[in-house]
Amino acid sequence: MGVTEENENQVQVAIWLPGISSCKLCLYRSGRASKKIEMFSMEETGMQDIFSVLLTGEGVIEQLDGVEYDFLADGKTVQDPYTRAVAGRGKFGKKQGKIRGRMSFEPFDWSGENWKRLPQDEMILYQCHVRGFTRHSSSGVEFPGTFAGMQEKIPYLKELGINTLLLLPMYDFNEKMEEPNSKGEKKINYWGYTGDVFYFAPKAGYCTGRTSPSAEFQSLVKALHQNGMNVLLDMYFVGQTPEFILQCLRYYSLHFHVDGFRINQDCMDTSWLRKDPVLSHVKLLGNSWGDQMENAAREICFEMNDGFMMDARRYLKSDEGQTGNFYRRFREQRNGVGVIHYITQNNGFTLRDLISYDVKHNEGNGEKNQDGTEYNYSWNCGAEGATRKKSVLRMRQRQEKNAFVMLFLGMAVPMLLAGDEFGNSQKGNNNAYCQDNIITWLDWRLLEKNQETFAFAQKLITLRKKHPLFHQRKNLTGMDNQSLGAPDVSCHGREPWEADFSYYSRELGILYYGSYFGARSLYFAFNFHWDSHDFYLPAVESEKQWKLILDTSGERESVRKGSITGKYQMMPRSIAVFEGVCTRPERSGRRKKN
Repeated sequence: MGVTEENENQVQVAIWLPGISSCKLCLYRSGRASKKIEMFSMEETGMQDIFSVLLTGEGVIEQLDGVEYDFLADGKTVQDPYTRAVAGRGKFGKKQGKIRGRMSFEPFDWSGENWKRLPQDEMILYQCHVRGFTRHSSSGVEFPGTFAGMQEKIPYLKELGINTLLLLPMYDFNEKMEEPNSKGEKKINYWGYTGDVFYFAPKAGYCTGRTSPSAEFQSLVKALHQNGMNVLLDMYFVGQTPEFILQCLRYYSLHFHVDGFRINQDCMDTSWLRKDPVLSHVKLLGNSWGDQMENAAREICFEMNDGFMMDARRYLKSDEGQTGNFYRRFREQRNGVGVIHYITQNNGFTLRDLISYDVKHNEGNGEKNQDGTEYNYSWNCGAEGATRKKSVLRMRQRQEKNAFVMLFLGMAVPMLLAGDEFGNSQKGNNNAYCQDNIITWLDWRLLEKNQETFAFAQKLITLRKKHPLFHQRKNLTGMDNQSLGAPDVSCHGREPWEADFSYYSRELGILYYGSYFGARSLYFAFNFHWDSHDFYLPAVESEKQWKLILDTSGERESVRKGSITGKYQMMPRSIAVFEGVCTRPERSGRRKKN
């Protein structure tokens, strides 16, 4: 279907129109009608509702490149759902003329791409909106709000440690909505989750106009791959057939070298994706894949639902009865499917807002603050919104660090919401789907203001990348199944080996035993009580002493200079991470065994 280049002298155009008896292809040059060409029904094959025409002639590709088109079907204008480029939406939020398809045959040079799909254990995800990432004047890019602007920020992403982008809808959607906002103006569909789209066409409003949207997006993907990064697309299908969806995803995989997709699984039987000869090799993100998955799918299929987000938020704000839930989430791994964890995402509070607001503030959406979820599990740390109270600001800084540790040092693949690493805020709006303004555009001035926040996130990402614990191919079992002296992962309370999952408990210790992953052990101590508590550290095999790696309270830095034996005083609402200190030589052969 759509426009297909057969060779340099032949172009086929085809469209499926159920219930239509006649169809013409209408061509336009410079916005004006140029030619109408009768299309032929394939009724001789029994498919009378498929119309096609073969355009031939020497240099026809060059002649048709950039020509706009649509169809006249029984007297009504119809657009091509398979078009690879769109005219009339060149500027985001502004209609510039008639919406039509545009023929595009621009070649792209992929040489030097060095494309490599990252394995699960290496992935650090970053959920990002193409426009909002660089649209703010503070972004410092030459082409703000575009694919090219995002490409300019690749050095920043590498510095942070990000290696996998998850882009919100980047295909050509209709952002103009009929509903008015609080100012009486028509709303903008900023996110792009709508059915009024051209799925095969990269969004013209995200393009600089120097080249075609397809070529500019290809350039972005190539640059990401050259820098050892991957890119995943959020595809939201509405009212499309399974065959259409498969063709669309194959097109982005083959034509744009995209590494994977997040899809709304209600649109089709997702087993089709896993059995497709092309799509079975890309990453597929969904809400649930069930339990009947082959182990090979762990590198293909990834589950990302709100379970970890809700449990982590509730434990972070010190709700009762959350210790056991968080322990299971923090060490969560699945057989046959990958797991992606996040504490924030585009649909909800940013991390800075999660620790600054008790309730949502969506008045600017024009829906009387009735939209957006009521279940945020947030805590403002003592004051609602912006404040100068030092005690509140100190607590927010601690809670922010706690959230980063919970996200980046768990066993699942972490996903960071763009801007959380430098304190981006949406002023308490937890449903900013219609805010194309400074509410959703990242303010890069915050990066300099919140350098400590950025550096802490960067440090945790580096630790995750380097530590062998996070690069195991086998799931942890919670048992000493190799008789190495302790379970691979074990749960503790203030006392070693005595986990406390009681309703009022807010203290948790987690030990990852190093002999199972060829490194020194790691011990995590969580104290989300509002009082300080002594934690007695476990002694395992040769590791009877511990070295402090980090403490989110920031009040025990002097302890880092020496080893710790016995107990450690945990400050209120803080996390400490320790590394085992080897006090005697290990038995020969143990490392080799693992």
